[in-house]
Amino acid sequence: MLSEFWLPSGWAGWVGLRVCGAFLVPAGVPEKALHLSMSLLAVVPSVPSSLSVVSFDHADGASASPELVLRAVSYLRVSTREQAERGGEREGFSIPAQRQANRKTAHGLGAWVVKEFVDAGESARSAARPALTEMLEWICTNRVDIVVVHKLDRLARNRADDVQITQAIADAGARLVSSTEAIDESPSGRLVHGIMASIAEFYSRNLATEVSKGLRQKAMNGGTPNKAPAGYRNVRTFDAQGREARIIEVDEERAQIIRWAFTTYATGEWSLDRLARGMSQLGFTLAPRAGKPPRALTVSVLQRMLRNPYYCGIVTYVGVEYSGTHEPLVDPALWQRVQDALTARRNTSTRDVHTHYLKGLLRCGECGSSMMYNRTRNNHGTLYFYFVCLGRHSGRTSCTLKAQQVHLIEKAVQQLIQQISLTSKERQSVEEQLLAEADAGLREADTGCRELQAREQELRGEQERVLRAYYADAISTDMLKREQDRIRRELLDIAQQLTVIAQQTRHVTSQITEALDQLENVDQRFDIGTEHEKRALCRTLFDKIEVHADAAATGIQRSPFTGAPVTMSEVGHGLVADR
Repeated sequence: MLSEFWLPSGWAGWVGLRVCGAFLVPAGVPEKALHLSMSLLAVVPSVPSSLSVVSFDHADGASASPELVLRAVSYLRVSTREQAERGGEREGFSIPAQRQANRKTAHGLGAWVVKEFVDAGESARSAARPALTEMLEWICTNRVDIVVVHKLDRLARNRADDVQITQAIADAGARLVSSTEAIDESPSGRLVHGIMASIAEFYSRNLATEVSKGLRQKAMNGGTPNKAPAGYRNVRTFDAQGREARIIEVDEERAQIIRWAFTTYATGEWSLDRLARGMSQLGFTLAPRAGKPPRALTVSVLQRMLRNPYYCGIVTYVGVEYSGTHEPLVDPALWQRVQDALTARRNTSTRDVHTHYLKGLLRCGECGSSMMYNRTRNNHGTLYFYFVCLGRHSGRTSCTLKAQQVHLIEKAVQQLIQQISLTSKERQSVEEQLLAEADAGLREADTGCRELQAREQELRGEQERVLRAYYADAISTDMLKREQDRIRRELLDIAQQLTVIAQQTRHVTSQITEALDQLENVDQRFDIGTEHEKRALCRTLFDKIEVHADAAATGIQRSPFTGAPVTMSEVGHGLVADR
């Protein structure tokens, strides 16, 4: 490879040239002249007439001069894609600033930057960065004397990675140089290196802790700690004082499609694949990413959307749910119906192509395995339909339950539904009892709430008294902290209890009415229902149905049809027993 250096006219004809860093200059030329020539190199856009060209071939092993020229690589990094694209610039502002500083540092050491490696939008908390990996591989196969970074934290944010990366650079025969920090191979330079690397790690970990603390508090206040999901927009606004505020707005165009998706899937008639196609036909797409166009909706993404409680007004952070201040797209009841439909479809067996309204609901009463819907044909071509224990069929268990004929299981399930079905008169009697119990429970809950609220006011007063005592030097700092911690814990416990009571009592009356609506004359609706209607009724009433020998069946009822938290099931069974 041919390298060219611009020297003032007249120098090229001299003999006795000496090598100084990356420049060939006549022997005896003062340092000021050298610095002037380097400055000219950095700023001139073209070859001035007053300069001459001195060239040599890097591949010429016999030439001594090329071997003495220092070669450097520059590593640049910003943590986020926003930093890399800030101001509408192709590389933002930070990367060009780092590049200029690194080149200036390399020139000051008499080295040429022969290659540059840029990680745009990569965190230094991990060493698995594309450009960094490429650089470490490249310097192992190419001669490099210096690796230049703007600051050590551009290279690594923890001590373990810093040690490994620094050692890899040293093993390649290069040395690490920082444009802003005085690190070298001397004892003091190594000390500075270790201190700066430790500071970078502390900064990263402390920042993560503070950010997590702030996001948790934001979630507790009902705010959205992360990017809002599809159907919403993160919006930046400014108040009258010019302060920035970040709020969540509904994206009505996409929100309408999402509401339709929840409502449609709750019917139980649509599969996820069909629903995804339907949303795509309505024009729904996933938001575009940096440099990529909008993407088509996939089944996996759709399932995550339907499982996201954000759409019913719940904010989740680190697994904890908080009541959000954003506008819900669906009500909690609809969201819960969708969850039930997703769970029911997940539990449904898909190993065979035969369909039956009890598929996915039946369990073996002996080993607990799913019951497989199967059919066999005898020698005369007659078809027989059976439910078979999957554990026994696959040999996974030692189950001895034989195959049960489908029509006998259907009859047993019908009897189960008849047992829990209520006539209109029975429904009225049960409803009166349940509403009376619910009313008594609500009064008791209201009393409990008032007691908790009174205790909360007492604790607030204690907080003020403790602070006044501390300001009056009546108690020590340690005592203040202990008392504040105690009061804070008790206040938090009261807040949690109030939240639980509110959640349990919010929809008691409507839940009782909805449950009784399902049970009233359910046997008649089941008898005349279609295959799909029977399937929906069974999954509404039962969590599972256990099958025993001789086609006996036991129904495990779903809440709220079980005995907890309301006693509707117990009352219903008592009336059935009286009949």
